Amino acid sequence: MTTNALTWSACPVCEAREATSYVSFPELEFGRCIACGVVYKRSEQPDLRPAEFYEKSYFHGRKSGRDKRFEHRVHKAMRHLQGPLQFVQARSLLDIGCSFGYVIEAGRRLGLESAGCDISEYAVSVCNERGYRAKVANLEQLPFETGEFDIVVMKHVLEHTPQPRRALQEVTRVLRPGGVVMVAVPDLGYWKGDYQRKSYRYFRPDDLGQQHYVYYTDDSLRLLLEHCGFEVLAQSKAVFHEKRAKKNPLLRVGEALRFGGVWAWAKSAKALRMRRELFFIARKK
Repeated sequence: MTTNALTWSACPVCEAREATSYVSFPELEFGRCIACGVVYKRSEQPDLRPAEFYEKSYFHGRKSGRDKRFEHRVHKAMRHLQGPLQFVQARSLLDIGCSFGYVIEAGRRLGLESAGCDISEYAVSVCNERGYRAKVANLEQLPFETGEFDIVVMKHVLEHTPQPRRALQEVTRVLRPGGVVMVAVPDLGYWKGDYQRKSYRYFRPDDLGQQHYVYYTDDSLRLLLEHCGFEVLAQSKAVFHEKRAKKNPLLRVGEALRFGGVWAWAKSAKALRMRRELFFIARKK
């Protein structure tokens, strides 16, 4: 790592400064906080991501395919929204990291006034062309009014910022009192993240390692939410990736383990380190 590398010396969750090296490449290094167990990026080359990384090529690249099967994605989002809707009488929804507007459309179909924001100007332009209310924004400065929303969705967004506390403070601001946030992040407990650190895409600088800053455990994500003024209402997990579940009927049970389902199997999945994602629902106090 060169001397001009970007560095982060404190844990983004608990602010402790003691950490052990978790995985290191010439371009970046992840460390593990001794205090709370979160894994976070401690240094990276300043030119690791191009300035326009999250633009058109990101959404239409080899692995994305984000605008294919639009209806399938909308219906999947509608299922996920049943989670927060259990806890709040909602009229409005904000999707942070809205991409092409799947959650916005899902919220509309469920009768919610829906809006979105994304760091990508390209994604926001697609949403606007579809008639959605969407704005370009970063996580730490949301262009919405205080107390404007009943539900905020952050699906695979929180791992993209080195300042998750500031991001959640903004979520707290735009939520009305009693509003809820739904957070989904990669599960650090997934076995590949430990036993295949050098080869696993979570950390590689040519893959998700260049995009992600923080990987959470159950306890560290709960700690972060509570520190930022939230009460955790529900916690669940996805055991297997949906695409893999479709190829193997025996794995379809994984999708059923979101916010309910077979908890004994879910606990076994945690012990066997098969979970791919963490899902939390929390209420603004």
